[in-house]
Amino acid sequence: MTYDPDDTIAAIGTAAGGSPRGMVRLSGPQVLDCLDACFRADNLAAQPRDARLSCVIVGTVTLASDDMVALPCDLFLWPTQQSYTRQPTAELHTLGSPPLLEQLLRTVCDGGARLAEPGEFTLRAFLAGRIDLTQAEAVLGVIDAHSSTDLHTALAQLAGGLSQPLMQLREQLLQLLAELEAGLDFAEEDIEFISADQLHRQLTSAQTIVANAVAQLSSREDVSDLPRVVLCGPPNVGKSSLFNALVERYAMAPSEQRALVSEQSGTTRDFVTAVVVFNGLACELVDTAGVEPISEVYSIDQIAQEMTDQQREQASLVIRCEDASDGLPNDCDSEELLARTKSDLLAIPPPCSSNQVPCSSVDGSGLQLLTQRIYDKLADATGETSNSVALTATRCAESLRLAEQSLAQALQLVEIRGGEELIAAEVRGALHSLGQVVGAVYTDDILDRIFGQFCIGK
Repeated sequence: MTYDPDDTIAAIGTAAGGSPRGMVRLSGPQVLDCLDACFRADNLAAQPRDARLSCVIVGTVTLASDDMVALPCDLFLWPTQQSYTRQPTAELHTLGSPPLLEQLLRTVCDGGARLAEPGEFTLRAFLAGRIDLTQAEAVLGVIDAHSSTDLHTALAQLAGGLSQPLMQLREQLLQLLAELEAGLDFAEEDIEFISADQLHRQLTSAQTIVANAVAQLSSREDVSDLPRVVLCGPPNVGKSSLFNALVERYAMAPSEQRALVSEQSGTTRDFVTAVVVFNGLACELVDTAGVEPISEVYSIDQIAQEMTDQQREQASLVIRCEDASDGLPNDCDSEELLARTKSDLLAIPPPCSSNQVPCSSVDGSGLQLLTQRIYDKLADATGETSNSVALTATRCAESLRLAEQSLAQALQLVEIRGGEELIAAEVRGALHSLGQVVGAVYTDDILDRIFGQFCIGK
């Protein structure tokens, strides 16, 4: 992510299509300059530049068009850091005509703003400390909720139901670490900053809290609730290479397992799974054994064929893989997708269609289009477009397990009277893992995966 938080950003903040009301949202240090270019208050005594507190100002907006159209407008203004993004923020509420809103957006951009990227308003709220990472994911969960259960879960997470207990625990562990390190600094003095009993009691309590959080997330991250995308096809057509390429780019957890790849036919005997996210939709990706005639297989291969058939029957979507160099593809069921693999070996790649995508696990060509086709098929079948709150469980579970392991190691060291420097190292490891859960420790890759799912204007 290379977004400059000092830019002033703008976007249409209401849903696409016509409506009685529409809204353009702005945030950044130049908000008032942008408003000067288009907004006029009805009451001359109530000017945006005079505002010191959040307020609503009634007026008109003038569009930068040939006929200089003036529209009635309510300006919602947060002139200080008491806004969602902790920056000056404004919302221009006016008629919900899409062409008018587009012209208004161009007008404020002419005044010094730039178009916001997907999720950039919420990203600024996160970077400013207004919300943590799990709450940012919950914002998306609220937007994408398709049922009262989805909405209830997302609202509970937005209110801090997941992060608040872990933040409190992290503060307690920081204090514990400070006492341990103080003892190390005064190791030659006869000063005890924390007794072994106190240390054991606090670490036991911390481990219990983390274990409970792991149990709660485990109940939410059950992959049996995710749609299953199954890769199948003849041996040695590149199924496992395609599986690995998709996992490398789209897996929720970096530790997802990989499939074995070999030029020898029949390398995959079992099936391999990984949780991946395609355009914000989480699913379970399954690599299966190559399909062979029953008469040509031995007993262990017979079992592999039966497992492949079982996975196909349980699939929400089947991706049939065929080598692009084998000529014209076989007929493809309308409920399936055909991946023409190894397309990088052809001078002219095969054509694309709604059910057929040429792709290569070597150079990555076609993979993005394939994931879009998968997303479209699954969204049509399930009526869902995102499961971001479920993704929170997937993202956090591994970090919480690592935190629990670190605390268990620290407890073991206390019990065997290990050195305090070793105990402190394990506590630091637990703090790092907890920081990844609540967003105190994060990477650009994590932010890209989360905020890339948002629509523009949120």
